Amino acid sequence: MKARQLLLDQLLEINPRTGIITLNGSRMALMETSALGLLRRDLVATLGMDRAKGFLMRYGYACGQSDAKAVRSMFEWDSPDELFLAGPQLHTVEGIVTVEPLELNVDWESGSMVFTGEWRHSYEADEHLHHFGVSEEPVCWTLVGYASGYLTEIFGHRVLVYEPECRGQGDARCVYTAKSWNLCTDAERLLGRYYEAESLATELDAAYQRISLLNQTWRESVALHRRLSDLMFEGKTLDEIVRVIGDALHRSVFVENQKGRLLSESVMKLDHRNAYRNWKARSGSAAQMGKTISAGKTECWEYDATYVEVLVIGTSTHSFGHLCLIGEEPLAEEELILAERASNICAIQLFQERLIVQEARLHLADFLDEVISGRFDEQTLIRRARLLDIDPEEPRRMMAFRVEPEEELLEVCEYVRQKYPGFEAFPKNGYLIGLYSLSQLRRWGDGVDEFLLSVLNACEKKFKVVRILAGCGRLAESVGNIGYSYDDAVSIVDFLEVLENSGVSLRSRYGVYEQFQTLLLIVKAAPHKELADFYRSVLGRLEEYDRTHQGELLPTLRAYLEHTGNIRKVAGALYVSETGLRYRIRKIEELCQVNLDDGGDRFKIHLALQIHDSLCTRKGSVTRRKTDR
Repeated sequence: MKARQLLLDQLLEINPRTGIITLNGSRMALMETSALGLLRRDLVATLGMDRAKGFLMRYGYACGQSDAKAVRSMFEWDSPDELFLAGPQLHTVEGIVTVEPLELNVDWESGSMVFTGEWRHSYEADEHLHHFGVSEEPVCWTLVGYASGYLTEIFGHRVLVYEPECRGQGDARCVYTAKSWNLCTDAERLLGRYYEAESLATELDAAYQRISLLNQTWRESVALHRRLSDLMFEGKTLDEIVRVIGDALHRSVFVENQKGRLLSESVMKLDHRNAYRNWKARSGSAAQMGKTISAGKTECWEYDATYVEVLVIGTSTHSFGHLCLIGEEPLAEEELILAERASNICAIQLFQERLIVQEARLHLADFLDEVISGRFDEQTLIRRARLLDIDPEEPRRMMAFRVEPEEELLEVCEYVRQKYPGFEAFPKNGYLIGLYSLSQLRRWGDGVDEFLLSVLNACEKKFKVVRILAGCGRLAESVGNIGYSYDDAVSIVDFLEVLENSGVSLRSRYGVYEQFQTLLLIVKAAPHKELADFYRSVLGRLEEYDRTHQGELLPTLRAYLEHTGNIRKVAGALYVSETGLRYRIRKIEELCQVNLDDGGDRFKIHLALQIHDSLCTRKGSVTRRKTDR
């Protein structure tokens, strides 16, 4: 007989009077697959997923063995291969699963076999998905057990069946592979432990022990949650909360924000801090980690017998950072429950702190608006400054940044806040503005020039397509004068932008009030474009001549004006002959179209040089400014 000829009416005998169904003398029963699904669900709930898996695999194994004995004695088979194929056919006609065999290779002499195929319409995958959703591993446990039992009985040697693909774990289909024990790898042989006989009483006793442990863990987790909640509602800091988490879990704890910046830590051993640093170096940024770790999941890394386990702080839609736990052993299941409770409290704490920071920034932004607009008298501003914990007597400056393209303004703003903690920046009227004090500048260890240059370089390195111009206003001795500093900073930025758009080559992308002080009197009174046009019309050709001929006409012009036209003194200062100097003067007058003996023309030259000096003061290395140290 061939396997494909095996039909249900050949296998079963049905007594029409009693309704008893038998297969080769053994009683059978029809049952809804939904009932089997409920049984599976209750077994998992009672025994746990892993023990339920072993229980159902052993059940399937016994069914497969029984069916193999029955079909072997009931029919005469054309070949041994047909008897192997009868198992899949029997599974199909019983309505358990549709089996499509793909490859069967049997070597009786060596006791080796490989049998592969596809399981379609697996009731077991359907029921598991219905009750538990997508699993992390294959779920057709009774099918695997049945095939293992059937093939072992027919072949006479131990055969192990497993699923390389399974719909229950999100694959498109269920695929089985059967191998004789001598062909199995060590990893595949680990599945053999599920066939080790355990009584239901043993299973239930183990389940009882597990449930007792979980109950104890639940009580501990509730106590930890209550303690952490009390700390949070008492207004304790994140550092205090993290210390309690470390004591409860007996591990070192590190809390990061979503950008990977360390917010708090509680270190039990110095080696744990080194393990944390190694993990950071090897695992990359938090943004990369966010792609692999999802809320409710834990990732574990091992470094030199030290375990780093990471949980997401937040929900499936909002992440506030990561909770990193470091110890000598991986987290046990009950410890993981405590860690998840701790992670939830950290999420609430970080969310509250974020709201507080956002609220403080809003209040500070409103305060700066009031200062800049001049809507309130100085006494009112002083009172409001103290409410915001701002020392009204400490000198401060305003900075303004023009970001192009403007769509990147908010991204740049957030980056500057993180890059320079304590420097609060706000978008306003198309600018990025910031207020800082001299004490902050000293803490950063920079002068105004260095700080501005650092911000510009950092932003343009981070945002490749961004172009930024910056201005720094005067030092405001009181809060009432901050508005003047703001006007200075914005005027400098606007003037630099007009010059750049007019084709003037900027040697610096920022300006500081002390370098623009004289020029600002004119800049604030005259349209910026007119000043740019004026500068180019007076000194443009002179600068171009020096650039193309490597000339010294501009320094000569400056020396001539500084010595009030005294040829002998100018020649001595420049170490040139008087004849050579007169040639240079004539060339300057020709290029600039001026008469240096005329007072009006000299004033034009003085003004153009002032614009030039404001733009070129910082050529080359940056010098520290004593006014801000």
